[in-house]
Amino acid sequence: MRYLLSLAAAVLASAALSGCAAMLPAPVPMQSIQSLRPEGRTHKCLLVMLPGRGDHAEDYRTHGFFEALRKRPLSVDAVAADAVFGYYARRTLFERLRVDVVEPARARGYEQVWFLGISMGGLGTLLNAKDQAAGAVTGAILIAPFVGDEDVIEEIQKAGGPAAWKPGAIDKDDYQRELWKWLQGALPKDEPRLTLGFGEQDRLAASHKLLASALPAGRVFRAEGAHDWPTWTRLWNTVLDGSDFATACAE
Repeated sequence: MRYLLSLAAAVLASAALSGCAAMLPAPVPMQSIQSLRPEGRTHKCLLVMLPGRGDHAEDYRTHGFFEALRKRPLSVDAVAADAVFGYYARRTLFERLRVDVVEPARARGYEQVWFLGISMGGLGTLLNAKDQAAGAVTGAILIAPFVGDEDVIEEIQKAGGPAAWKPGAIDKDDYQRELWKWLQGALPKDEPRLTLGFGEQDRLAASHKLLASALPAGRVFRAEGAHDWPTWTRLWNTVLDGSDFATACAE
């Protein structure tokens, strides 16, 4: 069965969706947890973290993402948004992120806004960047992101990669091909700056390698491992030790 097939169904605009979405939790306001630098310190970068399907904001703290960030000499405030599946199904993800998470944090004043998304959160990160005005998102760190079902990935592979792919007319509900069409334009402009990390044994590795083929080598981080938190934690530490994000947000 295709990975996250129900996610694909959930983001389609259909009457059937509307009834099902009402049963999925999507609290207003969206909750979040923060890891802020001490008062009086500079705040160069805001990092907004989106969890994968079945995970919550708290998982970023549980698995040491905040702690790893604080161990580095980085001028970063982190906010993990509890962007659960219900927001995707109700199609309120972008609004709730903006109103409940990003705008209140921006009041502290930041030079840059970065996003980090794992699995479904990687998809949400890309869709949110696509929805924003140019320049609103400085960069995005994608760890094991879901970026399309097998048929979409194979179609782009057979075309010779993202740059050579010619999508033609795209159905208005086909968010996956619309995402890759947007990536065709966003990647050459480097807006936002994308960093990718994934495990070599991840069940989504074929899609990750396709995206990696369109990124500079220095923006791609690989590790032994599957689609799980131990792999993602290793990748996060590697990103923090040497990436565009680490350079851009250094003290």
